[in-house]
Amino acid sequence: MWENVVQILGTVTAGSLLGLAIIFLLAMVTEMGLPTYPIIEGLIVFAGFQIVHGTGSTSSLAPFLILAPAGRLCGSTSTYWFSHSFGDRLVDKFGKRIRITRERLEKTRGKIARFALPNLIMARLTPGLGVLASVTYGTTRIRFRYFFRGVLIQLLIWEGIYLALGAFGGGLSKLLAPEFRPLFITSLVIAVVGIGTAVWYFFFRETRKEQPEETPTPNGNKN
Repeated sequence: MWENVVQILGTVTAGSLLGLAIIFLLAMVTEMGLPTYPIIEGLIVFAGFQIVHGTGSTSSLAPFLILAPAGRLCGSTSTYWFSHSFGDRLVDKFGKRIRITRERLEKTRGKIARFALPNLIMARLTPGLGVLASVTYGTTRIRFRYFFRGVLIQLLIWEGIYLALGAFGGGLSKLLAPEFRPLFITSLVIAVVGIGTAVWYFFFRETRKEQPEETPTPNGNKN
């Protein structure tokens, strides 16, 4: 059973045109608010495992390892430019409901403009802040070159972390008998996907809990 799961994962990361197209799409929409990134991260972990065990060469995995961050880069860039173009209108219409005003955005811009690049990298590496960072940088019109560089560096760090995790897991699995290795890597991938999904749900729930502050009106005051 576990061998079949490993074969399926290997097929996804092997580089078929359909598989790569799906990976690119999933990576892109994760930068638009859909929680698909745990799937990508789980597959990157599996790729690191494959490299250590020699079941997948770097050249055969290269299309997947390139398209996964490329999809996120396209998605984050689209989010940035959408926010850059329509952010003010959205803030005027919906900002008070989520406690975002033009004044707060201007203050935020002043704080992040000084260290735009490192602030963006740290924000995007923080769970739950990736899409928000793209929206904030677009709406406050931080220069695109800073945004692009920051996202590119963050994505390289992000992919490196999960590749290293997979490689570390691959090294540990060598201590096990060969028949237990498929179960080990499958469990590791499931754990990465599960933890990523749980983290997303936590931040989503916390955001939903926030209620806009009500402004008292003269009619509501009783003598």
